[in-house]
Amino acid sequence: MDTLTVANTYGRALFDAAADGGIVDATREELSGISGVFKENPDLRKLFLLPTIAGENKKAVAKRVFEGRISRELLNFICILIDKRRVGAWDGIVRCYEKLVDERDGFTKGVLYSVIPVEGETLGRFETESGKAIGKKVRLENRIDESLIGGVMIYVDGKLIDASIKGRLENLKQTLSV
Repeated sequence: MDTLTVANTYGRALFDAAADGGIVDATREELSGISGVFKENPDLRKLFLLPTIAGENKKAVAKRVFEGRISRELLNFICILIDKRRVGAWDGIVRCYEKLVDERDGFTKGVLYSVIPVEGETLGRFETESGKAIGKKVRLENRIDESLIGGVMIYVDGKLIDASIKGRLENLKQTLSV
């Protein structure tokens, strides 16, 4: 099974189990927290990936690190990933889970490219306006692209809204070439 299929299979299974238990949003928060722990402690993640360490030892570590901090269901899920040697698909599983939650809530994801970070209220306005343009609720992730010179580009649902200085210069160049 390739990594994408594994991630989708486990992400869907986790979402379905969380939905059955009425803990979809809590699980999403816990997944985000665990991902943060893995980013801050890359050696912990590597430990779960090492084939030379027995699964029982890995599960003991997972219980010491996460027990009492996350739901029993999610801890059991991590143990299943360890048993099935699927911890390497963690990031894809989390992305799949988040996508399913967004779909449930009627959101579509997009990317806002800008020269400087865009956060808070300003990001919210971009989400609202781009949502009006495509007729959906939008959640934007901000990525920095210094080549834009200024302004922003928004890519959502297969559509591109280019309000960058670079885009305007390209349009001007084409106009003058004609």
